Amino acid sequence: MERHIIKGFKSFEVSECLVKSAKTPTRVCVIYRTTRTKNKTKYEETKVLKFMEEFEKYLDDVVEKFGAPMICGDFNFHVENKNDQNAKKFIALYESKGFQQHVDKGTHNSGGVLDLILTLKSGTDALPLKDVIVESNTGTTSDHHLVYVDIPNHLQPHSSQKKAFATKNVREFKKIDINEFRHDLFCSLTTIQLTSVDQAIDIYQDNLKAILDLHAPLVTRNFKMRQSPWWNKSCKSAKVEVRKAQRKFYKDKSNSEAREIYNEKCIDKSIIINRARNLYFNEKLSSSKGNPKATYKVLNHLMDKEYGENKLPHCNDKTMLAENFKTFFDSKVKDIYSGIEKDSVQYKETNSDQYMQGHENLSKFAQFREVSVEELFDLAKDLSDKSCELDILPIWLFKSCLPELIEIIHFIVNESLQTGFFPSELKTALIRPSLKKANLDSDVLANYRPVSNIPYISK
Repeated sequence: MERHIIKGFKSFEVSECLVKSAKTPTRVCVIYRTTRTKNKTKYEETKVLKFMEEFEKYLDDVVEKFGAPMICGDFNFHVENKNDQNAKKFIALYESKGFQQHVDKGTHNSGGVLDLILTLKSGTDALPLKDVIVESNTGTTSDHHLVYVDIPNHLQPHSSQKKAFATKNVREFKKIDINEFRHDLFCSLTTIQLTSVDQAIDIYQDNLKAILDLHAPLVTRNFKMRQSPWWNKSCKSAKVEVRKAQRKFYKDKSNSEAREIYNEKCIDKSIIINRARNLYFNEKLSSSKGNPKATYKVLNHLMDKEYGENKLPHCNDKTMLAENFKTFFDSKVKDIYSGIEKDSVQYKETNSDQYMQGHENLSKFAQFREVSVEELFDLAKDLSDKSCELDILPIWLFKSCLPELIEIIHFIVNESLQTGFFPSELKTALIRPSLKKANLDSDVLANYRPVSNIPYISK
């Protein structure tokens, strides 16, 4: 549940609350219009006119917001009085915006329907309210009655209002004080005696995770679905204008003027969106001039040639799909290994004399030379800026902390080269299946190749 106090209106107060549900949220808008004034004539001439003007603007704004609107509160209009001119103007106003009123009983001790509930009459944001009950016994000193209503929460959201969120546990690396982080790394790693590769890897990972938990603990964040990079304020405004024209047209489809305005707004929207998209990709191509790799990347995106990269076989159970891929890739690798071994044995058996004569005088590569700290430092600095999800630190933070980490990394690399032992912790990789060609059948596992992402420390 999210609560917002809306400012900018002088003739009334309003507070909004977005009540979330499994499918569509309801935007509950609580209104209070004061009637206090020193001059009754001034109130009739100015206060009501000002309210009508501001409330019309508010209705136009609230229908464009996410969530089905339900506007309720003390409006201080006697809508039950058919002869009240101000009440008639107010009713005409909200009905012209597609709203309906649900309270039909007195809500004040002296009589009169002053407390109202407004919802959209039709459309995907309409709320079919049930059991509107007015209770006079409030248990308080208020002269207004309580109004109860049941709000449904099973509506299907409008496609233009559907907001997809992804909840993730993340670390806020940008908030880390680099100097303090490096100081803690230095203190935790300098006093440790290293004896083996496995021990060094465990110390490296455990110390980094412990210091990260101190400086950037895991927090839960909601992320919106990524929007097109060329989408801007003009595109958004054009979309809003189309929705406004659409509502007016759907209210009275026999109105030829409303139909014409709606069609014009749709054309304007298409022109603005196409112009924004074209401008974005023109700038991308211009900035890629002289760089064939970057140019082809833009062209492949425009021609949808990247489609196959993220396409997967149709399967409702993601765990089962992952297991199927694991079994298929594992058997494929084993087949390759067995084929190499079989060919090697067969070659030795059929050409044993020739094989021995050709290999007697060849020099043997039996050991690696030790890598210096300076060489390793330069190699780490030249690493690509890409990171893997298995990396404990993002690459930019890793490079910033190289002076504190270089000693333990130097030990891991040289000890691994001298002993011929590669630690199992660094053999872990994220395997992503990628379709070999975009036009291949995505349900055939043989049409996929495995793409491995490994941590930069493994490189």
